[in-house]
Amino acid sequence: MDFFYGRMSGNSLRSAFALAEAGVQYQPRLVDTKAGEQASAAYRAVNPMGKIPSLVDGSVRLWESNAINWYLAEKFPQAKLLPASLEGRASMLRWLLFQSAHVSLAAVSLFRFTNARVQQFWQFKGGQAGAEAGRKELARYLPVLEQQLEGRDWLETDFTLADVAYAPHFALIAEGGFDFAPYPLTAAWLKRLLARPAWEKAAALVLVAAT
Repeated sequence: MDFFYGRMSGNSLRSAFALAEAGVQYQPRLVDTKAGEQASAAYRAVNPMGKIPSLVDGSVRLWESNAINWYLAEKFPQAKLLPASLEGRASMLRWLLFQSAHVSLAAVSLFRFTNARVQQFWQFKGGQAGAEAGRKELARYLPVLEQQLEGRDWLETDFTLADVAYAPHFALIAEGGFDFAPYPLTAAWLKRLLARPAWEKAAALVLVAAT
């Protein structure tokens, strides 16, 4: 199993987190995105979109971090990253779609403007207007997560891919100074996520040290 990833990539971090949670043995394949390796013919043979991450497992070629994570959860059921029931899996999928279509878009706009480590790595700073738009969107989305976390540690009661999905971009906005204090349940949830040994392994692989 080969895992193609990039440094300082929230999407790569999401799949690295799932790989670590599943206890998978794999070959990490660093794609130098700053040098444009993702646009090479060799990499586009893996992912025609030229984006990261990607996973190759025998004849299987996958991209999109949540698709990779679902595959891992199905292949390694002992990790218990999927709910057992149909209803539970559908509910979990709802959180994955909410993350990818809404929450992460807002978070990316914000941390590109606020996170110095991201800016240093990419030599780019996002715009204030985009950051403020991201804040307004998060003000809509975070109460939804806060309500869901009432009386539970994880979005679907047990730890699943739903929780994995949110950790990377929330970690990056928190590092950039985002105040989760108005959302104490979400703040505690994120703290639990970032304390997991699998997160520490993923962060060590994907993130770069601040200088």
